Amino acid sequence: MRRDAAWHARISRVLSGALRVWGVPGTVTRDPDDPDGFVIAPNTGLAMRVRHQAPAGWTVTLRDSVSGAQKTPLGRHAGLPGLLRRLREDLAPDAPAGRLVIGAQPLLGRDSGGR
Repeated sequence: MRRDAAWHARISRVLSGALRVWGVPGTVTRDPDDPDGFVIAPNTGLAMRVRHQAPAGWTVTLRDSVSGAQKTPLGRHAGLPGLLRRLREDLAPDAPAGRLVIGAQPLLGRDSGGR
């Protein structure tokens, strides 16, 4: 299922914000090979490919730093909380758990100004 630009922007902000909260310097970009995917590239270590495949959820794989090809599958997660937990465990194992709050309303695409 192809997502719109607003969805990509929201998910990118969530992933980028998570990196900041965990103290992981790096970037989050759209995956050039997958319209519903992202590449998380920490400044040190291997990049991760995060793909959303409805209805299965999110998949995470390590990417080869030279070719960009998928290298190692890391798991599948039904929702964002599980995905973020997995990313924190892999990218920032010493970061405290439970410090990230995701507002469900913006992620569902509701307009908060319409109340």
